[in-house]
Amino acid sequence: MAAEGVNYAVFPETAISGYDFTGPAQLAPFVDTIPGQATAALLPVLNRTGLYVSVGIAEKDSTTGLFYNTAVLMGPEGIIGKYRKNGLNGQDVQLFGPGDTDVGVFDTPIGRIALIICYDDTYWQYDRLAALRGAQIIGWHSVSDRVMPGTPAAQARSNHSTVASVQHMSALNGVWVVGATRSGIERNPITGSQLYYNGGSSIWSPSGRKLVQAPVVPPKVLPPGLNGIFSATITPADADAVRDQRLAARHPSLYNPLLALRRAPVDVTATASRRPVQLAAAQWSSGPSLLSSSQPQPNELLVLPELSALPSGLDATELRRRAERRGGAFEQLLVQRAQAGSGYLVDSYPGREGGQVFHTVALAGPAGTILGRYRATHLTASERAWASAGDAPVVVATPLGRVGLATVGDLAVTEVTGLYQSLRADLLAAPAGAPAALKVEIDPLLYAVSDPPTGRADLHPYLAAKLGQLWVVSGGRRVGTSTAAGIFGPEPVVSTPTLTAAAGADAVRHRTVVPYPGTWINQQQLIDGQRNDLFRPLVLEAENSCFKSWRQAGHGMVRCP
Repeated sequence: MAAEGVNYAVFPETAISGYDFTGPAQLAPFVDTIPGQATAALLPVLNRTGLYVSVGIAEKDSTTGLFYNTAVLMGPEGIIGKYRKNGLNGQDVQLFGPGDTDVGVFDTPIGRIALIICYDDTYWQYDRLAALRGAQIIGWHSVSDRVMPGTPAAQARSNHSTVASVQHMSALNGVWVVGATRSGIERNPITGSQLYYNGGSSIWSPSGRKLVQAPVVPPKVLPPGLNGIFSATITPADADAVRDQRLAARHPSLYNPLLALRRAPVDVTATASRRPVQLAAAQWSSGPSLLSSSQPQPNELLVLPELSALPSGLDATELRRRAERRGGAFEQLLVQRAQAGSGYLVDSYPGREGGQVFHTVALAGPAGTILGRYRATHLTASERAWASAGDAPVVVATPLGRVGLATVGDLAVTEVTGLYQSLRADLLAAPAGAPAALKVEIDPLLYAVSDPPTGRADLHPYLAAKLGQLWVVSGGRRVGTSTAAGIFGPEPVVSTPTLTAAAGADAVRHRTVVPYPGTWINQQQLIDGQRNDLFRPLVLEAENSCFKSWRQAGHGMVRCP
């Protein structure tokens, strides 16, 4: 690799030992300490070539004897640092203890590097912590396995692919992501059991765009061992401005203390019983309002495009001029249309209170009343020209389940998803405007569903549904061949559809059940698996002394008084 001009190489999770073990006793002959045999073998090579690498190791702590799923960063100067995995899945917990290194960022001559491991990417918090500590590059190490061909359907429900989640780490945080996963078939050295890997290692830009990817291929066509080196030339410092822009959109006072609290899986806030629901996302072309002719079907949740009482394309001055107070013409028409259809109707309008205007989302119910109002808390650049920011998330308990209200613009800030997940929303109604330029770019071959969202689904509502384990419904406009109207399911890789409105259709509809019961995970399990003891920096302002100490330390646990 060094001969090919590579400066930093990422190797998969547990690259030294392999991953397919049933328990600590079986793994024990293959663990290593850090420093240990693996680092001793690699460091002379790095010293000779100048290469930097991060490698997955099944680590045995030399003091306690506990095993950890670890990635270690090394270079010509020696061992730079290590990270012990926090997001442990059902296989990990049979072998490894929870990480105790926090999420660290390590200064190197080639850039500021953070390490993340596989199932960590199920949780948005770990890569966000890396960004808050100033990471330019995230090295992501995975063994993203899939079920073997011929697996019975009952066992195939766990057919999850972590490599199909990596786009969010770059897009939401403004950092480079270098993601390595395995390909081919791994065989347990003791039992001969097999794990099936189909590749897909990739490199992503701070804007969330894919730069290069290894092929996704059936493992039986690949020989054992290295099956290719996939590289891209980047400038690590180019991440700084993008990352800082992403982080500047945050409002930590809004997250404190909710995002740092332990949310038990038996949280009484959550919807207790499953129920069928019908969801609908309206699709309009650019132009005049169609609100007066829109209505939900009976007991349906219909979300309209944002600012639906107004023609599209109004400038900030006109939006402020047309702002209304509560109970005005927009809300009156919204409740009338909801009542006419005996369903639930959601949209937004410029809402005035005193001298301020807010981008206000309203939910109307079948009885002809406004059930909830939300003021957009994380404004886009265009919204900041006419609106002030709101100060609280809103979840409304309805017969359909717990309905959160947001705008699609809010969803570019991943903490918003965290708030609604913590508040146990089953559904998130998020009106949108025109379609976004940034789409899902995950390789369609990594999906088990029949109609992958690659290239057609807007990324931010897709990510909110997956990372929050809830349904997201966005009414939106169609522009050319692209639409912002969609219904986004909690598990788009394995089981739930990502539906976007077809050309010429006035809406896209889907009938499902909430709360989402899950395949490999659901919202309750997601909450139960979080490491809230690590999340304090998420809720602290940048000038807070504890936050400053944590960020300045760069890596390791920092306890503040």
